[in-house]
Amino acid sequence: MSATNERAVPESTAIPSFARILLVTDFSACSAAAVPFASLLAEYYRASVVVCHVIPAQAQDGGKTPTDTAKAREVAEVRLRKFIAKSPLGEADYETAIGHGQAWDVLAALVEEKHVDLVVLGTHGRSGVGKLLMGSVAQRIFTLAPCPVLSVSPKARKSWGAERKLARILYATDFLPGSLKALPYALSLARVGQAELLLLHVPESSEASSSEILQGYHQHLSALIPAEHRTWCKSDTIVTPGDPVRVILDTAARNRVDFIVIGAHGFEGSMASFQVPLSIAYRVVAHAPCPVLRVRS
Repeated sequence: MSATNERAVPESTAIPSFARILLVTDFSACSAAAVPFASLLAEYYRASVVVCHVIPAQAQDGGKTPTDTAKAREVAEVRLRKFIAKSPLGEADYETAIGHGQAWDVLAALVEEKHVDLVVLGTHGRSGVGKLLMGSVAQRIFTLAPCPVLSVSPKARKSWGAERKLARILYATDFLPGSLKALPYALSLARVGQAELLLLHVPESSEASSSEILQGYHQHLSALIPAEHRTWCKSDTIVTPGDPVRVILDTAARNRVDFIVIGAHGFEGSMASFQVPLSIAYRVVAHAPCPVLRVRS
């Protein structure tokens, strides 16, 4: 472990909160699966929810009249009301929003206008031979959103009963600054849910060649929790060499975690529209047995 990583241990960490949650829907079963989690977090944080649907622009809307556009909006409003009635938000304070145009442009403007600090969406992640498709809209939100994004894949669907709660949060880190930015959110979820926080590091096999080295990683993970949070934070450390994606997924399934929290780098420039991302974060989202909170570095 390098001296640079040693210096990355935070001395103090402020616990963030969520005040305004953006729930994105296309009325599909995938987006409906995200509703219980948006509702749960709204309850924990006493946050308000903006439920948004974007009417896609079709080839510059050539040939469409203002009447056509107004009719499309009326249809979307009816479908949005039905969607909320079928997938209720519980006691959450919510409002609806319908946009028209390129999905990310509409959502980006809404994030700024409504001061959104968390985006929640369902994805239809599926894998091919070493490739992952999340759906173009979900991919762009995941990549470009300036605030944390909670992604719910088909494998992460879960029915929340009357006694719904968080029991375990899994935070995966490589000790680099990008992943450390996600730590405050892992602590926040653990605190509001009174949940156990599992801190995971996945070294390469060559970097875990002795029990002393492994013990050092455990100590470094424990040290990530600042002193002012150790009185309430119930935590455990896990160090497992191997492929990061496989270890994260196996650890989440074995420990029945409710949320996975990871840091991820956003693509810039031409990479922002790359359609077949292969990053660890994308692959974890597609196959995770629970929702994944991505915090952009």
